[in-house]
Amino acid sequence: MGSKPVTASAPSLVNRLVLGMAAASVLLTGAAAMALDALYRDLALDSRRDVLDAQVIALVATAELDPAGALAPASIAEARLSTPGSGLYAEIRNQTDEVTWRSPSTVGSGLELKARPKAGERLVERVTLPDGTRVLAFSLGVSWETGLRQPATYVLSAAESLEPYFSQVARVRSWLLAGATLLMATLVIGLSLGLRAGLRPLRRLELEILEVESGRREALGAGWPRELEGVAQNLNGLLAGEQARLARYRTTLGNLAHSLKTPIAALKSILATGHADPAAAGPQLDRMQSIVEHQLRKAVLAGAGSTVASIAVKAPLTDLTGALSKVYRDKSVACHCDLPDDLAYPIDSGDLMELAGNLLDNAYKYCRTQVGLRARADQRPEWRRSGLLLEVDDDGPGILSVDRQRVLERGVRADESVPGQGIGLAAVRELTAAYGGTIEIGESELGGAAVRVSLPGR
Repeated sequence: MGSKPVTASAPSLVNRLVLGMAAASVLLTGAAAMALDALYRDLALDSRRDVLDAQVIALVATAELDPAGALAPASIAEARLSTPGSGLYAEIRNQTDEVTWRSPSTVGSGLELKARPKAGERLVERVTLPDGTRVLAFSLGVSWETGLRQPATYVLSAAESLEPYFSQVARVRSWLLAGATLLMATLVIGLSLGLRAGLRPLRRLELEILEVESGRREALGAGWPRELEGVAQNLNGLLAGEQARLARYRTTLGNLAHSLKTPIAALKSILATGHADPAAAGPQLDRMQSIVEHQLRKAVLAGAGSTVASIAVKAPLTDLTGALSKVYRDKSVACHCDLPDDLAYPIDSGDLMELAGNLLDNAYKYCRTQVGLRARADQRPEWRRSGLLLEVDDDGPGILSVDRQRVLERGVRADESVPGQGIGLAAVRELTAAYGGTIEIGESELGGAAVRVSLPGR
């Protein structure tokens, strides 16, 4: 025998969602971190340009021509410009590109600026010192009155080391990385917990379906979220339908076996006489075939139809009493029938035979010598058409009042001393309910039990 192939289980829905959201979180958080990094760098550089612009304006405000005609600040307000290696530099060049003044902080720095803006022009540049220090410089071209015929053009520059800026950018990036990592971890953990909590009803649905499959419950529970409520209701409807169908099949099999007892017993009675007359056995065989077809059809349709034609009840009931008289010939039962010739009722012929057959079979089985069968039209004000009233009684021991409802259940019998399965009255009750009728058990005038079945006008 070939082994069943083992298929690998697919990733769970929660894992798929968590992985998808984690990937989205990585992308979104990374993009946000990069945007924040770029924004911070731009703002920091703009801030440093503003500082250098302010330094150049301060140089312009304090600059004066010395006796030699060189432009230089009269005083230095910024202490860092007076401190070598402070990272803040300044210089002034004339129109011949000669340095007329340099701040003491430039000593030993090797700073060489290349920007030469025209008068009124501002230029920003980046240079690298010989020791590798990166510097940002801001230069302004100024037209200066010297007392000569034409004013002279000077370039006033201020520069600042960018190493503190890059160190600060590195720290901010490390903070952004740590924050983004923490945010992503928090999002992934939160999403995982949230999804597992949110999808818990799906896990409950799976477990309850497994319990239904194993027979530990008959239907799904209640209290489902709105998104799953319809699914649960549809599954419960499907389960209820399957259970009803299974119960109907079991009931039909029981009814079939019970209904076949009478024709089989009649055939045995015919064979017991020693004269195998085909003409005598034919009606019983036809009845058996009709019973099988009726029960199979009822197992599929399961109920009384609304378009059943009316049938005369006297002929089939008379045939039924004749067959039972042969089955119970040893008891010499006298059956008193009151069946009007013109009585008709819209009922399936198989249902009528099953209904009356079970009632009469019980009466023949438990009676002493007498059985009564009456059928008449039942007219009530609430019915537009006449119903059918069927009464069967006997002179047997009867049924105690405390047992009259109980014996209508399948498998229950009031007298265990007589062979039987306890199906007959249960089948009558179910069939009567299918037609919307009622069944009552009382005391017979003959001294035994009296069963009255009332079917409504249809």
